[in-house]
Amino acid sequence: MAAFSLIWPTFFLVSGQSFNQFILTLGLIILAVVFGLTAFIFIRIFLNWLQAKFEKSHLFRRSSTKNTGHLIANFSRPEKVFLEPRFVESDGNLTATIFGEKSDISIDFEPEIICENSASVAYLYKPIALWHGRLILPLNEQRQPYGTVFFEVINAPKKYKNFIGKTAFLKWSTNREVQFFVHAVSQDINFTQETKKSQKSGNIHPERLNGWRNVGPLETLAGSRLEDSVTVMLRRPVIAINYSSSDRQELTIDREPVQIIGRFCALISILQRKEPDSDKFIVRHFNKTSQQFDGAAEIIRIPQVQPDKNGVARFTNHLIEQSPLNPDGWYIYGERDEDSIFVVQAIEPRKIAQLTPDETHLGLKKSLAYLNSKNWENTPAQKGQARRVLLTPNDATENASISPWQEGDIGIVIHSFGGIGGKKGEQPPLGIVTGHFAFGVAKVVRDRFTSELRFDIEYKQVYAHNPDGIVAGSSKWQSYMGDLQRGWLGDRPVCDIICKLDCVCCDYDFDGITLSPLTELNQQLDIMMARYRSGDGTGASLVTPATSCVQDSSQAIYATIKKITSEIESNPQIQDWLKTHPTDAQTQRFHQLVALGESLETVLMPLGIVRPDWRKNSRLAGIDSELKKTFFAGIATLIKAAISYRTMLPRRTQDEIAKVLLKQGAFLWIIRTNQVGGFDPDIEPIAPTRL
Repeated sequence: MAAFSLIWPTFFLVSGQSFNQFILTLGLIILAVVFGLTAFIFIRIFLNWLQAKFEKSHLFRRSSTKNTGHLIANFSRPEKVFLEPRFVESDGNLTATIFGEKSDISIDFEPEIICENSASVAYLYKPIALWHGRLILPLNEQRQPYGTVFFEVINAPKKYKNFIGKTAFLKWSTNREVQFFVHAVSQDINFTQETKKSQKSGNIHPERLNGWRNVGPLETLAGSRLEDSVTVMLRRPVIAINYSSSDRQELTIDREPVQIIGRFCALISILQRKEPDSDKFIVRHFNKTSQQFDGAAEIIRIPQVQPDKNGVARFTNHLIEQSPLNPDGWYIYGERDEDSIFVVQAIEPRKIAQLTPDETHLGLKKSLAYLNSKNWENTPAQKGQARRVLLTPNDATENASISPWQEGDIGIVIHSFGGIGGKKGEQPPLGIVTGHFAFGVAKVVRDRFTSELRFDIEYKQVYAHNPDGIVAGSSKWQSYMGDLQRGWLGDRPVCDIICKLDCVCCDYDFDGITLSPLTELNQQLDIMMARYRSGDGTGASLVTPATSCVQDSSQAIYATIKKITSEIESNPQIQDWLKTHPTDAQTQRFHQLVALGESLETVLMPLGIVRPDWRKNSRLAGIDSELKKTFFAGIATLIKAAISYRTMLPRRTQDEIAKVLLKQGAFLWIIRTNQVGGFDPDIEPIAPTRL
């Protein structure tokens, strides 16, 4: 007992010392972390300042060479020359210098005949879609079951020409799978305080739907803006019913409509501005016989759109006739005004849709190196330009310059964009340019104007509510990128990586049991996009530093992988088929799909931990709930973001997924644009940050 009384005080003293040491060590660790973060922030700010100063002096040295008599020599090295000299109006021979002596495009060229009669060139314009119209949100007292909306028919197949100009009911199919989707995303919408706060900051939310019960996906699409301005194309099949007795028309669909803009499309090259201060341009149409821009000449309007609050216009017509992409032509989308002049609402460079690469990189090592260091290299100097790059993991050099795409091929699109720099540019926090991320689908189709093969790109935009009225949903390239008012073609650098991998893009048929990874991915993204439009009932989908559309798009991939895997593992018929056909090409594709899923899971969950919201698919990262905000809730959000840290920044996510696909044997087709169209001297393209 005496011995114990002597040992106990000593043990207590030692324990107390250990506890103090633990507290001291913990305090030192916290101080070290705080000091490290502070140091990182100051170093980042210093590096941004140093880079800006270097670029300014570098551009000054470049501009000082303008009057040295070596302008043509500079143009021979476009990768090292800032594009601004290409848009100097005072140089009368500039067009020949840029495009070559054989170019038919000249500022001094005056076409002999200009078609003033719109009817004489009507055959040169094509409708954008077979079923095309404007969505109209019914009043609350006019609502129909299952979220039916009104549809003002702009164009219809010949069989249903009597629908054109009328307003039909647009409703969902009663198919079981379709109704499952409709009910899964239908919500009561009641704006939260966070939504009202976001409205005051200038973001557009579905105000007309506030207070409505059981709002369906068509209603959220029609009511996303403050006015009925969403125009769409309907996917076939469309069931059309004309009730002659009651003069009522109904259209039934089984997939969400696709956002488009404009009524007609044409392919033109711009000759010159009609008058110095006019938005009218003289253009020549593409001639299908000669395969040149020597068709009818016409006067069209390319309006100068109003700038945003930062003074930056999404698209400018200034010097567009001198764009490096003008010789290849532009697809123009729009309709005629009261004076029968065609007014452009969206524009698409023909070059970026063509299937001939500007560069080809063979072999896995070279392809990965291009993704790592070349794709966004020297972005400001590429202003106004676009390029197409083919990356293939194979080392074979045969027919390296020929596109591997064939008519009907389908590829997955991985989209991201960067920032706006320059005098009127953005001020990203800590110099980190986040940008944006989305998936999409690209199909190889036969062009109606040229008969050549080209890409038809459809984005799947999981897009937060914003001040521009960009609506989450499926959007054609010309609507999301080329829209003069809302598109990103003219003011941001953009990267679209199109992946062709048969194990993902082709369906599987196991003795009558069909599985389609691409269809499943589309369905998961349709659900995400519909939920973003309603904000899961809150009316708001918002981006925060820890959460964004990147993570919710990535959640759609995770859900696709798990669903396909679960269906195969739980179906004994499929398992038997795989065992009895071990060498079949479909079995090999399936094993490749499994390997791809495992690799993608490593990217999506680098720590090997499944995020709780992904496992249950109950909440989306960009949608704020009305839960009480606490310190611990904020910590939990950061932890969930850290678990999937590779999906926090768009560029990092795009690169990581592209690398996985490349390593699985896919070839990648990269389309890079850098503020394409007219020239705005006050902005420059900035690459997104990749930490």
